[in-house]
Amino acid sequence: MMPLSAVPAPDDEPTRIHPRALAPVADDDVAAVDDWSAAHLPATDPEALLLCALMWSAHTGGVSTEDQRITAIVTGDDFDTVAYRRLFVVIAALVAAGEPYDPASVTAAFMRSGSGGAKDAPLLRRLNEVITAGADGFTATHYADIVLSQSYRRSYRTVAAAIVQAAEELPEEQLFDHLVEYGRAQRALWQRLNAFRGQQ
Repeated sequence: MMPLSAVPAPDDEPTRIHPRALAPVADDDVAAVDDWSAAHLPATDPEALLLCALMWSAHTGGVSTEDQRITAIVTGDDFDTVAYRRLFVVIAALVAAGEPYDPASVTAAFMRSGSGGAKDAPLLRRLNEVITAGADGFTATHYADIVLSQSYRRSYRTVAAAIVQAAEELPEEQLFDHLVEYGRAQRALWQRLNAFRGQQ
């Protein structure tokens, strides 16, 4: 499983500036979770629809082999929306544990973790919106493909910002190696996307 963070540099190489270091987002950042445009509709958001499809695909009982494949390849970092990232991590953990991951079970998992209070009210509101987004369980693979594709494209923006920062802050003898490192990371993400599509 290959997250969007850059490939770690070997221990014997100089410290690199990684894309994820530019704008870290805490999982419990409620403001980020709730900072949405009023025009946002989960029914048109591939991230929300993937989460919805995964939860509704579980109603037949047991863990779907395809859901296992999706949650093994897609990572929380593939989600641009903080709330959806948190929801996916919980769903993926339930899938990996072989536990139910239908809407009621996912909601219960959040409640058991202490997310039932006012602090997490925005997150639970997003969960309810996702549950009712209208995706069918059999569409999970389709939406996972879109999420991976959008994540891959977004990663270029992150890398571009990191390269600009490197151009301003790194010693010149490190610049080319820095660029090569990001190139390898982007190639790995491209290969991951194609591998996912090749297994459909």
